[in-house]
Amino acid sequence: MIKPLILCHSEHMAALHAQGFENSWPKLDFENHMNNPSDLVIGYFKHTRLCGFVIVRIQYDQAEVITILVEETHQGKGIASTLLNAAEQQTLGQGAYILFLEVAKDNVAAIRLYQKANYLQCGSRPGYYRRSNGRVDALLFQKHLK
Repeated sequence: MIKPLILCHSEHMAALHAQGFENSWPKLDFENHMNNPSDLVIGYFKHTRLCGFVIVRIQYDQAEVITILVEETHQGKGIASTLLNAAEQQTLGQGAYILFLEVAKDNVAAIRLYQKANYLQCGSRPGYYRRSNGRVDALLFQKHLK
């Protein structure tokens, strides 16, 4: 089930983010996103357990996926696609017709997800992501929602 996330979810979001990203965000970052009226913060729940979430920043007729994450034990089950689709629909409903995102070049599963969802690569940022073993390019994608 997809539903908006609220402040009581921020601690779990931070824990999930730490599992999925080398440079994770603290609880306060998620609370700030939830308190920002420009940000759409939605989660995927299986029963009462938060299994994944997406944050989208909407600015007039454009939007950007800030982060999307699915708990490792629930990956490969279509949850990321469901979250992305819900974010697209809600973004379009709020007047944005184009959605941007960026992804690390070495995140092959995410790139496949975005390509399957008809996102087109529109640029790159060389050496954008810092890793413990060096730097990785960011690939920029976009999708026209209507």
